[in-house]
Amino acid sequence: MTIPLDSAGRNDGGALTDEERKAIATLQRLAKRWPRTLMLLSYDSSLSVIHTADLDAIADGTDLARQDLILADIDGIPNDGGGW
Repeated sequence: MTIPLDSAGRNDGGALTDEERKAIATLQRLAKRWPRTLMLLSYDSSLSVIHTADLDAIADGTDLARQDLILADIDGIPNDGGGW
């Protein structure tokens, strides 16, 4: 089976509904103005917002409680929280 690609070589979502296309476009617009000081963190099927400055503490294994890191939880967007 051949997956249709757009001009950039990405899956063109040939089977997407108009609502799905609009949702993707909304995320793409948001990404253009998203502050680089904030990061979306996906883990265990939870989507949250953290400061990028906290990445060093996470990488160093610093024992920080979830409530010390999470600025906001984003509900309603399914995500896998794992590697591909």
